[in-house]
Amino acid sequence: MPSSTIPKEALEELQDALGENNASADPGLLQVYTYMNSMFNSLFGLWWVPPVAVTLPSTVEEVQAVLKICRKHGLKAKPHSSCWVVTSLACSPDTVILDLRRMDNLIEINQHDGYAVVEPYCSAGEQQVEIMKLGLNSHVNGAGPNASNLASATSVQGSGGTSQSMSNSERNMLGVELCLPNGEEILHIGSPGTPNAGWFCGDGPGPSLKGMIRGAYGNLGGCGVFTKCGMKCYPWNNEPFHCEGSPPFFDAKPLPNYRLRIGFWPDYDSECDGLYRIGESELVDFCSRFGAGVFEEALSVTNEEYLSMVDSRLYRNTFPKGCWMFSIAAGHPEEAECRLKTLEYIVEDTNGIIIDPEDLGQDANQLSFQTAIRGCYVFKAAFMPTGSWGCFPPMAYETIDNLLKVVQPINDEIKKDLIARNAIEDDYYDNVYMSTDEHSHFGHDESPYSLDLWESKGGELDGMIRGVIDGMKSNSAFFYSPVPTEGDGLITYLKYPAKIYNMLDPDRTMDAFFMLAKGIINDIDDIDDLKNLGETA
Repeated sequence: MPSSTIPKEALEELQDALGENNASADPGLLQVYTYMNSMFNSLFGLWWVPPVAVTLPSTVEEVQAVLKICRKHGLKAKPHSSCWVVTSLACSPDTVILDLRRMDNLIEINQHDGYAVVEPYCSAGEQQVEIMKLGLNSHVNGAGPNASNLASATSVQGSGGTSQSMSNSERNMLGVELCLPNGEEILHIGSPGTPNAGWFCGDGPGPSLKGMIRGAYGNLGGCGVFTKCGMKCYPWNNEPFHCEGSPPFFDAKPLPNYRLRIGFWPDYDSECDGLYRIGESELVDFCSRFGAGVFEEALSVTNEEYLSMVDSRLYRNTFPKGCWMFSIAAGHPEEAECRLKTLEYIVEDTNGIIIDPEDLGQDANQLSFQTAIRGCYVFKAAFMPTGSWGCFPPMAYETIDNLLKVVQPINDEIKKDLIARNAIEDDYYDNVYMSTDEHSHFGHDESPYSLDLWESKGGELDGMIRGVIDGMKSNSAFFYSPVPTEGDGLITYLKYPAKIYNMLDPDRTMDAFFMLAKGIINDIDDIDDLKNLGETA
């Protein structure tokens, strides 16, 4: 049951502004917005902080109305769209949820300038389906096609396999519309702030504000409500991607200029060499690392089938050190074959092995094909077989060398130990998910694990603490953020996001999920106090 209740007057005002069916404080409904079987949940308990009300705004004006009412009555506001992790839920008492699912429009496709304008609940898959009809394509982040493109671009982290050729979500963010926490003002960032300019640019006129609204990782709903975003699109030289059949294994129609391969190496040194050469050659359009566990989890329909695959060790014996999925989306068949032959040469010349996913069977081939284009199966794997998942730090944006030679060994040892103690599911220790950005100039790393939240054995907290400590000892990034861990670097990094938060939300209307909002923020200008925090960390 809720720990607090919304004032009657505030609820009536929300219902007047949005309609009675679009604002509710029903206790049963509030519980729906309190539980999520996803990342970090067992650290804080199965049930998150209950909101006092849930709203469903459908326009920018209704978003502003909710923010004004929250500010008037001393309530906090937490917006979310497709809501992937628990930070999308209320993190503080007296919070009103803004579920933006009614704002789901793909507003504009500008074929000439190569961008699309989306609302918060327009999914990556929906955008991709429509723009492919016009010869365009867009990045689908690792959360998959049902995740919000706007959210991953403006507010969270947005890497995925197509980042190799189409960058990550935050770098594809163009013009942005942001409702400021006071509910009175709307900030247009980039070209939308100039009359008749469109949404083609996210920087200017004047200084860029991208860093202010995102920081290193994303503000997680802390500086207002993003209501529109321009997303960069890229050329698509194939036919529109089309699937038939039934889930979980659709029957995707082959594309004439498209090639797909799986590559793997015997050690991390060879893997780094191969990936750098593949990136420098600009050969592939999709580049993402999966473990044997992903194939077992994504290809199985029941837990019995999953356990049978685990026992057979088919995938664990095929690529025991993990594998990389590569795709080539060429303009014509001759180009596709030329790029494929070069890819095969580089993998083999760096002591790797390259195979056609067709050799692993029809289901594995479909898994690879649909994941490479639309990211369909990554999160099917995340919820098999235990029903929940999480990730251990260090979770990093780093060079490929740092990811594979520094971060990966830390994750490997933590998972090996926890699996041996039966604290997490044996989804194989090298089941790490990685992707590379912009032809391997940078990479993204997550160490996922499967966990039964109802029978937690301390594995999540244990892995989290060890990952943070070992990561900081090696100066690895902390949850993607490049935070210095020596001297005053950590303190300085904390200070500037706090100043921005104080400037944008002096009344503390937004339910901001980051440590500064949990008691530190009011004393942020006191460097001596923060030094103690850095030393403790």
